[in-house]
Amino acid sequence: MGLAMDPNKPATTPMDFSRLGSDRPSEDVPVPRNMVEYLMTPEHRQIMTEESGADVDWAPEESKVQLRGSAEQIKRATRLLARVLMHCNWGRSEAKVRRLLRPRIIESCVCRLSPMNTLPTGQKTLSNSVPVISIGKDKSNDICIPAQIISRQHCILELDSERGAVYAIDCSTNGTFLNGVRLPQKQSGKVLVSHGDELLFQDPMTGDSEFGYIINLQELNVKPERKFEAPRRLLGPDESSSTGRDFA
Repeated sequence: MGLAMDPNKPATTPMDFSRLGSDRPSEDVPVPRNMVEYLMTPEHRQIMTEESGADVDWAPEESKVQLRGSAEQIKRATRLLARVLMHCNWGRSEAKVRRLLRPRIIESCVCRLSPMNTLPTGQKTLSNSVPVISIGKDKSNDICIPAQIISRQHCILELDSERGAVYAIDCSTNGTFLNGVRLPQKQSGKVLVSHGDELLFQDPMTGDSEFGYIINLQELNVKPERKFEAPRRLLGPDESSSTGRDFA
């Protein structure tokens, strides 16, 4: 026997949750096709969601990332993506993408430069107190290369204590190349360096493709991974440090 309806009770309809959140802001972010296999993994999707608060979906066939959330969440996610895509212009791997999405803070490491030809070898332990290894023609550099193409101070590898990673900074006139791609000038920014990267002092497309080093990084002291509490912003020219800034 069915329950009797109360004539004094207003009629109700079942709640439909199927469209919950569908009216939130959304944005599609295109990515280079050569980044799809390195970026679009389940782990990276989870990290991006945790870091930004946005819903993240991969669309590999269309080479784009689909974001949904509040305006601030989407802003966080797009800045994370911009950081990854920028630094991956100088070399791509899943490990590098993960480091960019959720950095591990390196407090000290051994930076060993292994020459690909007859250049002098070099090694230095980098830390907060001694963060830089320098390369150039001047004898004051950690590695002195007396070649005409080399500037007095040509290139710096710096352990950035704030970001906890090693970056390459080009101080030269003729250019420095990381994995075959020219680095930005010192005042424009600095680029994340990974173990096994190639650091060249001539354009490999037009000059000696082995006039440089293989970078070997041995981590000594590392803090746990950290989460970004707020999206990073680009620095203005008056805020840039003397050794260049990160891109994002």
